[in-house]
Amino acid sequence: MPHAAAATRPRIRLRFTLLYAATLLVVLVGAATVVRFALRATLAREFDESVRASAGLVTQFFRTEVHEYRTIEATLTHIAGELVFEDRIIRYRFPDGRLFRSKLPEGPSRATSVRTPMHSVRFPLDPDLAPGWQVEVDASMSNMLALQSRIDGWFLFGIPLFVLTAAVAGWWLTGRTLQPVGAMADAASRIAPASGVRLPVTDPGDELGRLGTGFNALLDRLDGALAQQRQFLADAAHELRTPIARMRARVEVAMLRPTTVASPGERAEILTALDAELRAVSHQVDELLQLARADAAGDAVMADLQPLFLDDLIADDMPRWQPQAQQLGVTLTLGALEETPVRGDALMLRRLAGVLMDNALRYAGTPGEVRVSVCPEGAGALLVVEDNGAGVPEDDRVRIFDRFYRGESARHRRADGSGLGLAIAAWIVRRHGGGIEVGDSALGGARFTVRLG
Repeated sequence: MPHAAAATRPRIRLRFTLLYAATLLVVLVGAATVVRFALRATLAREFDESVRASAGLVTQFFRTEVHEYRTIEATLTHIAGELVFEDRIIRYRFPDGRLFRSKLPEGPSRATSVRTPMHSVRFPLDPDLAPGWQVEVDASMSNMLALQSRIDGWFLFGIPLFVLTAAVAGWWLTGRTLQPVGAMADAASRIAPASGVRLPVTDPGDELGRLGTGFNALLDRLDGALAQQRQFLADAAHELRTPIARMRARVEVAMLRPTTVASPGERAEILTALDAELRAVSHQVDELLQLARADAAGDAVMADLQPLFLDDLIADDMPRWQPQAQQLGVTLTLGALEETPVRGDALMLRRLAGVLMDNALRYAGTPGEVRVSVCPEGAGALLVVEDNGAGVPEDDRVRIFDRFYRGESARHRRADGSGLGLAIAAWIVRRHGGGIEVGDSALGGARFTVRLG
């Protein structure tokens, strides 16, 4: 695992660096393109203005000298000898378009006009003093093109150098940024169930810190779930071991005594005891399966609850509890039984009522009395099951709905309980969005109150 994390880290680092460099390259190329076009447009505009300024200078010079030399030809011949530009050629044309021949500088300007691109512009010489005459300016573009080439060279050299420098810096920064990730990966490879090892968190306020904190919280929840599962399995094994040991003891005793010697009454007694133990074990297994389903479903309120009447459900189940009540010598009565509409799962609510009724019947006094009441409470429902037994001590009321928990008084009075029934009842109530509590009954025993809706 550490080697795998180390092998993965450079690839992530390289991808981030390449992405950063590529993004920067695209941005710089885009910006350079915009700047290049802007500079070219500016240079072209300034070059054009410079050409126009040259023609304006010729016109101004002509206006100054024409009065001295009298004729246009003489003035232009004089100007051609006096006005010489290093990178420009000045020509003059008659009104009919013919070229005015004068002694023009042929040296560098003529050679330049052959070797480099030229920009030719024609302007009127002077509409008033020389009507129809035109000035033709051939301007060399070599300086402007050279400047543009130097600018392009700066971009071609500077952009790759800048991107390379930024990539090196990005590689270093990415390594520093991913260093906590590497430490987390190394720590994660050493984490074992319930080991207590957690991811190192350098700064809980940044993104990686929040990720590490959230992952550590997840590990805490998983460790808690594993501990709860181990405790659940240990408690389940403990609860099942006792009745199984009793059944094995009865079977061993029966095997030591041949059936020909044992009387039919003894055999019936052994079979009856085994049947009772099997029923108890079957009930405990059923409760364990119910709790396993509860763990899988969680405590979230069910979304598919159906409308029903809680009073009808309790009234329909009363005959089912009467035989157990008669067998235990308990008087089972109905208190308030008002029409109580609720939204719920009928099977789960019957299981809830069955757990509370079985608990009340088994822990009622002698002679016993159990009373059930159902009535609406606001927009919800109220289910009350109370008995005249010893009640639930104050110290036990906080934990009475925990799994496998049985108070001292409950263990002394009845040894056959599993401590799972009330945990299942509490889970059913939570799934219906309600609450359950235990208190003192007016009958003298415990009063279990369930509020639904």
